[in-house]
Amino acid sequence: MMSIGEFAELTGLSLKALRLYDEQGLLKPASVDPWSRHRRYSASQFEPAIRLKALRAAGVPLADAPRLLADPPAAATVLAEHRARMAAERERQDAALDILDRLLSGADRHEWQVEERLATRQHWAGVVWPVPGDDDPAAGADSTDERVNEAFAALWRALAEAGDTPTGPFWSTLRAASGSDIAIELVCCWPIARPLPAGWSVPGWTVETGTVEAAPELVVRWRFEDPVTVVDGVTHPAVLALLAAAEERELGVDLSRLRQIGLVEEGESVGMEVAITVSR
Repeated sequence: MMSIGEFAELTGLSLKALRLYDEQGLLKPASVDPWSRHRRYSASQFEPAIRLKALRAAGVPLADAPRLLADPPAAATVLAEHRARMAAERERQDAALDILDRLLSGADRHEWQVEERLATRQHWAGVVWPVPGDDDPAAGADSTDERVNEAFAALWRALAEAGDTPTGPFWSTLRAASGSDIAIELVCCWPIARPLPAGWSVPGWTVETGTVEAAPELVVRWRFEDPVTVVDGVTHPAVLALLAAAEERELGVDLSRLRQIGLVEEGESVGMEVAITVSR
């Protein structure tokens, strides 16, 4: 029988790790002195200890340890799942390093042209969609884009059927959600010629209507083929350039009036523009 210190030295596991594995039932000592509470380990415990050491060295989550240690047929599945997670993480890291290279080299540096214009008064109808958090299964760029496209398409069809076909390019805006566990809402809008009747709705969607009032605004645009570096989780550089220009011109801004408007040519979406209402 070995003391916990001797067993730790032989297996490469720390005293803290051995105590944790004992508490979690992953590697119980062979015996515990009832008076001193000293843990004693036997040579027969080398194999599970070394497996735990290798498991942690490989970065396998401790939550997967019971399946890997106690259920040999499941071990291959556990390792395959972990390899898939590691591959996805390596891919994410490689993409982040590529972006960092471009940022540091200035290879994708874009000169943003910010213009000032007067927005005309415009009626609109929009679908309100709660933006899922990072821990939501619905989160992710692909699923979000698909859902947004569905919202725009469903709203366009409903407006056409109501005889109020959209009069221009789509636009969207983000806002803080109220009275909900969802923090952010996306409003997907189409401009329309006239206000809709009270109670107008689109089955399966939450719909709002309103009017963009005439007001001065700053606008910046880009085409999808423009070399623009976007860091995951950071607001698009066009929006940041717009806010920086407003500050430089000493203009007040209302972030709730920030709109992303589609650039459409010959029926195809070719880019976006960002506009925000300003005040002097």
